[in-house]
Amino acid sequence: MKVQIMTDTKFGNGKMLAEALKKEFSNEDDVNIADVKDVSPKRIAEDTPNVIILGGAVRIFRGGPKSKKWLTELNKTLEKSGKKIQFGTGFLTHAMPTDKVQGYAKKYLNKIDEESRIERTYSKLLTARVKSEKGPIFPEEMEKARGYIKEFINWIQK
Repeated sequence: MKVQIMTDTKFGNGKMLAEALKKEFSNEDDVNIADVKDVSPKRIAEDTPNVIILGGAVRIFRGGPKSKKWLTELNKTLEKSGKKIQFGTGFLTHAMPTDKVQGYAKKYLNKIDEESRIERTYSKLLTARVKSEKGPIFPEEMEKARGYIKEFINWIQK
């Protein structure tokens, strides 16, 4: 299975989270990590992974705007080529209390779900709280992330 984890990281928190998620996949899976600033949607569409995990960050009271824009472009590119991605999910890093970020999480997950070229979207979104804008991610959030990705992998395999 080909898995593409995309991040939008300014201080490295998203990449750190992506690396933790990657470790939970089987050695037989081909898991790649890239930043939306560095890899074009066209390149990912050409590779056509089975799974896309789109990471973003809540900054200045906005939930992952660069990632959402990147996802829209990916969808357009996939549509032109007639390709689809089987499974999708995402994550957001944030410095707010977890209960305060749920509205952003819902909108972000809806954005992933609305993209017509992703066949099935996992019904939950991972949120990971950071100590401050520059991080680090709280240790308990990393543990939560490992549990989340295990649930996601089980969902894919059903």
